[in-house]
Amino acid sequence: MMQLSLRTGMFFTREGGRVKKTHLFKKWKLVFLSVAALILVLSGIRLYNLYRFHLAEQTRFMMDTYVTIYAVGPEKVTVPIINSALDRMQEIDTKFNSQNPQSPIYAFNHQGIPISDPEIVAMVRLALQIARDTGGAFDITIAPLIELWGFYGDAPHVPEPEAIKDCLNRVGYQHLAIKNGTLQKNKTEVRIDLGGIAKGYSVLQAVEVLKSRGVSSALINAGGDVYALGKKGRDMWKVGIKSPQGDDILGYLEVEDLAVMGSGDYQRFFVEDGKRYHHIFDPKTGYPAEGLRATTLIHPDPMVADAWNTAIFVLGPEEGMKWVEKIAAMETVMVTTAGNKIYSNGLKNALHIMDSE
Repeated sequence: MMQLSLRTGMFFTREGGRVKKTHLFKKWKLVFLSVAALILVLSGIRLYNLYRFHLAEQTRFMMDTYVTIYAVGPEKVTVPIINSALDRMQEIDTKFNSQNPQSPIYAFNHQGIPISDPEIVAMVRLALQIARDTGGAFDITIAPLIELWGFYGDAPHVPEPEAIKDCLNRVGYQHLAIKNGTLQKNKTEVRIDLGGIAKGYSVLQAVEVLKSRGVSSALINAGGDVYALGKKGRDMWKVGIKSPQGDDILGYLEVEDLAVMGSGDYQRFFVEDGKRYHHIFDPKTGYPAEGLRATTLIHPDPMVADAWNTAIFVLGPEEGMKWVEKIAAMETVMVTTAGNKIYSNGLKNALHIMDSE
């Protein structure tokens, strides 16, 4: 039984025959302190989450595009780590750039000096394996073709058919060999370009830097080639699949620990006599590959995704899809020259379609 005395402000409660007194204001004070403590705890959790899930970002221009890295975490901690990852990507861009006179690749191309740098040799080893698998659809010896068509400069154009035919004598992965850890060639005119795989490798290295410094949630966007590390806080990262027409997207994927790499005839191209010519060449014909307008490849390894994306674009929709379905953890979205959209089996329920039609 409980009684309240308004004159004294006391509660009287009877417990087992004994009367217990509690001052009214003391009880309200305890309630007030409890509520205040709860508010402080909730405010602290909110501030902690804002601090923890802040999205820091840094952008640099490299590899002929803008590269942005986003990382979840306190800005003072994540920004220096992001810059370290960008530094690593810049280092790779310098080393693997065939147009850079300081690069071992430049010396290999123009002076015939074998390459012994383990990092470059390891990348070439993977490139040669994909070339053998695809019958040369992916071929790093296409540098003479890129130059002939003017894509290294500012005035791309259609070469004469005889010039293309002659150029093909200097193209072919079979002219390369790795012996005792050193890359060599059996024709002095053969030159390599690692542009179809180096960006993926730079993204992979940036991920390694982020992870080694304690970042577990980040997104790397290298000119539309994306890698999602972990989740964005509690949610998956949403990555759009670009349409080859304009700035629209075909749809988006929710991903974590995956690369989403895109290629298309919309990236680097020119129009001559009413026809579009792009920079992704078929090494067998010497002309830009036909059959597809865009491909997007999804795979846990961005370097593998980058190289295979080019190979599949050259192979075309039918042969390309056969390879995608063979390779574990690989998925693709293709857009044909006729505008048809083709999805690999694993994406049929994963891709969120945003079709303007």
